[in-house]
Amino acid sequence: MKRLGFLSIILASAWAVQAFGQASAPLDEAAERVRIQQERETLLTWVAQAERDCYRRFAVNDCLADVRSTRRAELASLRRQEVALDDARRRQRAAEQLLRSDEKAAARP
Repeated sequence: MKRLGFLSIILASAWAVQAFGQASAPLDEAAERVRIQQERETLLTWVAQAERDCYRRFAVNDCLADVRSTRRAELASLRRQEVALDDARRRQRAAEQLLRSDEKAAARP
């Protein structure tokens, strides 16, 4: 049970440092997506190991439920980060499109 909380803290703190520690610097979208994918792979590796460990215990179902609950919560957090990146990309594209439209309108006599 302690490992579940520990993983959550590690992943959350890594994301917080990344998101808030570099708030003034422009975020590189590709690097963020790579980081999210690496965290997802790390999480899934940990989940597989934790599930194997659960089968060595007496209370297998409770252990598996805890692992799966943590997995769902962490994957949801990573998904929210991806959605935020997607939203930022959409806003940027919309702003660029508006700029192009304004430039076209200004170029017309």
